[in-house]
Amino acid sequence: MLATNVESSPLLGSRALESVAPGVHTVGLQGNSLAVETDEGLLIVDSGPSPHLVRPVLDQLREQTGKSVRWIVYSHGHLGYNYGVPGFLDAAAERGEPRPTVIAHANVVHRYRRYLETAGLQNHINARQFRRPRADFPRTPPLTFPDQTYTESLTLGSTGRTVRLLWAPSETDDVTAVWLPRERILYASAAVISGIPNIGTPMRTLRDPVRWADTLDRLAALRPALVIPEFGPVIREGAAGQLTATAAALRWLRQAVVERLNQGRGVDDIVHDLDYPAELFDVPWMRENYGHREYIVRDIARSETGWWDGNPTHLHPARPADAAAIRAEAITDRQAVLDTATRLRDTGRIQDALHVIDLLALAPGDDPHVVRARQLKGDLCALRKEEISSYVSRSCYEVATDAG
Repeated sequence: MLATNVESSPLLGSRALESVAPGVHTVGLQGNSLAVETDEGLLIVDSGPSPHLVRPVLDQLREQTGKSVRWIVYSHGHLGYNYGVPGFLDAAAERGEPRPTVIAHANVVHRYRRYLETAGLQNHINARQFRRPRADFPRTPPLTFPDQTYTESLTLGSTGRTVRLLWAPSETDDVTAVWLPRERILYASAAVISGIPNIGTPMRTLRDPVRWADTLDRLAALRPALVIPEFGPVIREGAAGQLTATAAALRWLRQAVVERLNQGRGVDDIVHDLDYPAELFDVPWMRENYGHREYIVRDIARSETGWWDGNPTHLHPARPADAAAIRAEAITDRQAVLDTATRLRDTGRIQDALHVIDLLALAPGDDPHVVRARQLKGDLCALRKEEISSYVSRSCYEVATDAG
């Protein structure tokens, strides 16, 4: 997740250094990026989106702790979380301090290689999701590969406070949670945010909700006294219960979707059929402020089915522009399409109006009715954006609004 210059994500917090517990601080480089004091120096989790943000944070940490940075740990391998590593390395070199060791789960290496291969695609996705120009994103991501990796767990610190790095597959398969056993403090990393788990986001690869649930149960079994999420306020009361309740919601979704798939139903039908239990979903930590429950439904279905929606027309479709042109050509009363979409809009049926307007809006060319349809679609997307709480959905509608 990256900061935006259009509408700040509801999950992003302050960039100021805040002490969560003695010797444990959030530093705001990327969400609740972390600094933990140990006898051997500071452990930093996530270095942030740019080296130029590092120096002010380092100055605060030196004033607060008097310690140098010993380790930099990657919470996971998403782009932008650790572009700031060179800032830490340069600062250490300038002060004649040992180079901090960069540590990540082994799967980060695989992810970074994939991101280098698909850099153009990642920029297209990020520009849409975070509502920023593609030019804001580097053509080649400035990745710093880890010096050291682990697979299941790794303990850091030989005296005094020890820190355990735990593999916590959830949003990605390379997530690292940080556990302070003596204090029972858990940095839950990308496994926990202040909202519904970010599963099934429209432009990303599959995320396994059952694996995520298993991770949450495993973290809850540590009986943390305090949980620091990747984004959002620190959980100081009922932390373990929140983790297990989230896991239960994810397992409920899996069971409900699979039951309907077994009945031969399609995902679009399933999305509208589910009656979500209030005790699992109408709770503060399941707010749809970034992701959405429907995203999770679609990812579960996608994990068990192919890409085809069951409509024979879509099995070997024409090129999208050609199909749209043919549909528009078949409409003898194009004004009726515009009038129907407008009527639906005026009666508050925005999604229905979008289905209608696509009969014309997707067609190529500069026919006046088609041009008006594109403009109307942009207006509809702006209205639909206001109906949705999910940041990601709102991003998608905003891009469509600009296109319209």
